Amino acid sequence: MYCTNCGIDLGPAAKFCSTCGNSLAEAPPAPLKVRDWDFHVNVLGWLVIAHAAMVGFIGLIVMFGGQFVHKLLTDNPRLLENADPNDVPPPEVLAALVPVTFVIGVLFMVIALPSIIAGIGLLRYRSWGRALTIVLSFLRLLEVPFGTATAVYSFWVLLSEDGKRFYNERAARAEG
Repeated sequence: MYCTNCGIDLGPAAKFCSTCGNSLAEAPPAPLKVRDWDFHVNVLGWLVIAHAAMVGFIGLIVMFGGQFVHKLLTDNPRLLENADPNDVPPPEVLAALVPVTFVIGVLFMVIALPSIIAGIGLLRYRSWGRALTIVLSFLRLLEVPFGTATAVYSFWVLLSEDGKRFYNERAARAEG
């Protein structure tokens, strides 16, 4: 037997290290910390849904913001009267403002939809919800800072051994 503190070779029946005085008695094992995986899956599900709601809300702002700016500039032509002529957008840009911002806003909402579906799948413990969340998390890594944080949390909850085992067990019960 060797001392766990200083590493000296001791006899097999030693209770203390003769060099450093370290006790060689078996300490009771520390209680295992059990994580509340149900809590983490629920938090993750709501985070994914909240993130998607923010992206969808930004889409709505872009859609209606473009219409608002277009209406503001067309109803008040004198608004840009004192501006530098090089800074005033040409009429073609004003004409394209509404359709372009509408399409961009719709794209934001379309991008948000799979995340809402994934979050619902997580909250209901569906195996496809886990898979969809993992795929979307890879894309979400680029959405600094909130998307990146959500993606890292997703990877920890859904890809750790304990988290994966817990989720698969719950999914089997939910889907069975």
